[in-house]
Amino acid sequence: MDAAGARHLATRIAAGVRIGSTIELEQGDGGELHAGDRGVVRAFGEDGRVVVEWEDGRDREVDPVATPFRRVPA
Repeated sequence: MDAAGARHLATRIAAGVRIGSTIELEQGDGGELHAGDRGVVRAFGEDGRVVVEWEDGRDREVDPVATPFRRVPA
């Protein structure tokens, strides 16, 4: 595994979700995202953030440490 793959794996493990998982925010981010917003995980950033496509169609990153979320069962 190369360095980029290792960072991706570490981010995925820390976030507790996989690409394709649906998540729901437990708390807003203090901006445009609010508790209860749902989206699908699309990628993981090198900085540990989770890239999500939200129900409104926009892609936004979430810091899983600062903005708690839960995985929605399939």
